[in-house]
Amino acid sequence: MRKRLAAPLFAALAAWVLLLASGCAAPAGNAPGRPAVPGPRPPEGGGLRSSRVESEARPLSDEEILDAYSRAETLYAWFDLEPLPGAGPAVITDGALYRQVDREGIQTMEDLRTCLRTVFSQDLTERLLDTGGDVPLYRDIEGVLCVTGSGRDRLPGKGGVQSQVERTGEGNYAVSVTVDLLDEDGAVAGLEYWSFPYEFEEDRWVFTEFRLVY
Repeated sequence: MRKRLAAPLFAALAAWVLLLASGCAAPAGNAPGRPAVPGPRPPEGGGLRSSRVESEARPLSDEEILDAYSRAETLYAWFDLEPLPGAGPAVITDGALYRQVDREGIQTMEDLRTCLRTVFSQDLTERLLDTGGDVPLYRDIEGVLCVTGSGRDRLPGKGGVQSQVERTGEGNYAVSVTVDLLDEDGAVAGLEYWSFPYEFEEDRWVFTEFRLVY
């Protein structure tokens, strides 16, 4: 009986060796025949993935800084203009109605914090996460990121916006923003100026102060 089983056993072992050699075997950590567990996906929103961590400060181009400013506007709007969408059953906590955040790649508070840290300093990130105080805009409910509240309209009387990069010192930058102020007829009646420091902090370039200008 042992002699009759030897040939099939040898053939099976040979087939498994060929599978390994061809790269068709199941990935490590997954049983044969089961799909591989997908890794985390970057959040939506046009390049909101984690930026490369710098080992030391390097000169930046205006394009890089303005791109970071654009991403910062998008993320800051989640706390000031239009919160991330919620979906699913509602949960009432501290008198507020919360729903699970419905945004791919942002399912936990740590996901949200990591996303913010790609463009904001640690201090500014924590201030944003504290939005709402005792009834926070975003909160962890049983390990799931949930959101409450609604958005706001853009500020009235604001017109065109122009942004440019300023060198504020050796290796220091700021994004200067000029906003047209409109009268009741829609004509430009004045200008509003803002400046947002962009600094190298904790091995990355971040905005240390920020707000939406509209």
